[in-house]
Amino acid sequence: MERNDQFRFVSLLALELENGDISLPSLPDVVLKIRKMLARDNCNVAQVSQAVSVDPVLVSRLFVFANSAFYNRANVRIETLDGAISRLGFDVVRNTAMSMAMKQLYGSDKHNGSATHQRAVWARGMKLSSMAYAVAARHKTLNKETAYLCGLMHEVGKLYILTKAVDFPDFLGDPGSLKSVMQEWNPQISKSIIESWGFPENVIESADPATYVNNNSDSEPDLADVMVVARLLVDGHTGKLEKLFEEDPSFLKLAIDEAAVSDTMLTYRNKLVSMQQSLA
Repeated sequence: MERNDQFRFVSLLALELENGDISLPSLPDVVLKIRKMLARDNCNVAQVSQAVSVDPVLVSRLFVFANSAFYNRANVRIETLDGAISRLGFDVVRNTAMSMAMKQLYGSDKHNGSATHQRAVWARGMKLSSMAYAVAARHKTLNKETAYLCGLMHEVGKLYILTKAVDFPDFLGDPGSLKSVMQEWNPQISKSIIESWGFPENVIESADPATYVNNNSDSEPDLADVMVVARLLVDGHTGKLEKLFEEDPSFLKLAIDEAAVSDTMLTYRNKLVSMQQSLA
């Protein structure tokens, strides 16, 4: 591929970011309605159940989740939607709806040249979300379901890049250049998309942890720290872990050391299998 093609593509991304033109399709109405509802202090199970009931696929996924080994430790089967929502909790209902919406986004262009790349990014997103959940679950000040959401959307910028790259077939067909651009531009574009979807500031900032993480190891951990650790664990930097345990501020703040990794990985694998099975 001629470098001129990559330059034109990157120039397009830069212009769209500057003009605030970065956007993906809006989230489905049921997702927006659930998020708006859960933002209210007086939200109850009956209201969420009514909102969810209009989407039979989401209803079926919630029953699968509620009766899965991950959420049904007592092996008591749930038969009602209200019961499923009560068992799972509102955050899991929101995340299930978001997971389904994200999966649909990543599969929206099955017949174009980016389909294989989109499947790979989606698979990695599932790993990042499950690992973020496992990492946050170890710290009492963090919401593990919010961390899951951060992981789920962490590389949505790559999806945007792939949808745009379809119009640049030579660039799309150059794996090295494509990977380089996705890695460099994903944080900024993901931030822009997550912001356009109306998520809170700490979720938006988690898309670009290199910029927003607090390197003071005595500070409280936040979602940016979670994503720093989750990415390194998912990418399997085993050779670097011993040094990270001792020196990296995010690992220190989250108390992720050699002793904690095995439990974290077990939670990660269980969460990942649960999500893969339930969304299949």
